[in-house]
Amino acid sequence: MSESDRLHTIIQAGEKVNFVDLGNTFLPAFEKITSVLVVPFTQDGLIVCALLDRGIDLPGGHVQIGEFTCEATARREVMEEVGVSLGELKLVKVIQSDYYGSEPQQLTYLVVMTGFVEEIVTSDYIHESLGRSIIDVNEFILQYQAGNREDMRRIVLDAQRLLFESKQV
Repeated sequence: MSESDRLHTIIQAGEKVNFVDLGNTFLPAFEKITSVLVVPFTQDGLIVCALLDRGIDLPGGHVQIGEFTCEATARREVMEEVGVSLGELKLVKVIQSDYYGSEPQQLTYLVVMTGFVEEIVTSDYIHESLGRSIIDVNEFILQYQAGNREDMRRIVLDAQRLLFESKQV
């Protein structure tokens, strides 16, 4: 956690937190959003992922003080972790968390966004990961070990479907 993170939400081993996929038709008030996860795709359908101590993962992280949109957090995180800039961002889903409690006023949210890579910059810009990998979606899912693989598979496939269906329109 950075001192500039707005809210601290690091789940400890054995801690029980419930997550509910709310789809992409509801966007909570920004102050209730703790984190943004990004699924960046190249035009040919490869996924750009971060190489972290815990293994391969998607770029993302906590909303920081001074950020006022999910898009700002998403763009900062992809530059810091994988060194890419993105075009138009699309909302994939909102995931509700009871990390702070299950009463309505205690619920917080993780927002998942996706977009096409516009530019890949030198690795000098990457400072919050060990580097980046640009791989096939199925390979990413096979290598993913940082959390629940099935949940990650759904997130990535939903992002891919949303982004590539809109590309064909």
